[in-house]
Amino acid sequence: MLLGTDLVWIPEIQRSIMQFGERYLQRMFSPQELSDCHSLHQNDYASLAARVAAKEATMKILGLTKESVVPWNSIEVIRRQNGSPVLRLHRQALAFARAARIDECVLSLSHEHDYAIATVIGTSR
Repeated sequence: MLLGTDLVWIPEIQRSIMQFGERYLQRMFSPQELSDCHSLHQNDYASLAARVAAKEATMKILGLTKESVVPWNSIEVIRRQNGSPVLRLHRQALAFARAARIDECVLSLSHEHDYAIATVIGTSR
């Protein structure tokens, strides 16, 4: 079992979005993630920050370093019909997971005040 946790300061994500706009959003998030966050009845920045935390936590369990990076949007957080988050890996992120023999990733997200946190548990064979 592998565990990754990350904490994100929500104002930093807001600043990045304000500064870089659509370029930042497209680089970091899938169209589904953006749709999910904009449809929620809460602060979009907090929801997006929680997803950044999930992506960082996932990179930790994949054993990624500054030299071995994957596109941010190859790690995707989507919502089930009941609202619970699910982690989906694509392209390079999926290849790293397979190489690490990670079968499944379980995700928990939360945000409060100025912080968002995510924990990812990966099970391996």
